[in-house]
Amino acid sequence: MTAATSTHHAEEAMERALVLIAEDEEPLAETVAFIVREAGYTPVIALHGRQALELARARHPALLIVDLMLPYLDGAAVIAALREDMKSNGAFAPAIILMTGASPARARAAGADVVLRKPFHLADLEQLLRRFLAPAPVASQVLTVGVSDPAKVERP
Repeated sequence: MTAATSTHHAEEAMERALVLIAEDEEPLAETVAFIVREAGYTPVIALHGRQALELARARHPALLIVDLMLPYLDGAAVIAALREDMKSNGAFAPAIILMTGASPARARAAGADVVLRKPFHLADLEQLLRRFLAPAPVASQVLTVGVSDPAKVERP
């Protein structure tokens, strides 16, 4: 393996570790970011939908955790735009967790990979991080908690 190949793989690993959190309620965004950081990944917070879409297109996160109800552009529109980017030009396709307190049917229709109903247990989020992301060094090995309430985690 050449130095250039090694550097490329290291850069890919760093990108895989990036988690974009789109949440307009700052205390919740910071809590989710804390869980992401504790699991060994790099969180980036967007406080509204347009910012989330811009950051997703620029930073190529491995995982997008997005609230359904966001200012300027809601979570469903962010998901739709990213899915359209993927279809039209082969852009990256992050895994998407949609957080919502809205009806499960509306949330599932948004096109996320998983719907995480609010309020949720932090252990549920930890489990989803492990499900969608490659193991992070050391920190992810500490988080061995199962789903505390399977009804809170829905598949679309």
